[in-house]
Amino acid sequence: MEKNIVLIGFMGSGKTSVGKKLSMDLKREFIDMDDFIVNKEGMSINDIFKKKGEAYFRSLEKELCKRFADPKSKIIATGGGVIKNDENVANLKKGGIILYLKSTPKQIAYNLRFDNTRPLLAGSGKEEKIARLLEEREPAYNKCADIILDVSNIDIDETLEKIKALIK
Repeated sequence: MEKNIVLIGFMGSGKTSVGKKLSMDLKREFIDMDDFIVNKEGMSINDIFKKKGEAYFRSLEKELCKRFADPKSKIIATGGGVIKNDENVANLKKGGIILYLKSTPKQIAYNLRFDNTRPLLAGSGKEEKIARLLEEREPAYNKCADIILDVSNIDIDETLEKIKALIK
């Protein structure tokens, strides 16, 4: 059984889009942790945050990370904040290669320009909020990544080619 490929990075950095295409290319199962939680809970992440709180959401994330501690040849797209918990990172590292899809606040804001479902980016000043949160999280992304790939100025096909070359 090959190790999981775990995609981390800020919301809007392309984890889901890249993960779906990579899973097709490599013929591996794809799991989007946020979608998994939404399906399990029967409500959007926005609603989970509003009705049950961020701590509840993070506990669901933590349980999923434990499930992925064994290598199962999967492609896993994590939520943007999964790296805030050292135990999550340790579990994901046990079973996988952690690949950080790094991007700029400007590119992320562009990627999320039509997305109003992100509770941490609600209201105006999206790019400023992204920059502030990214500055907070960047050290953790860098620390836990086995591979860092800057995807700011490359398209999805180029991203896939670079990932395939890096994981060989």
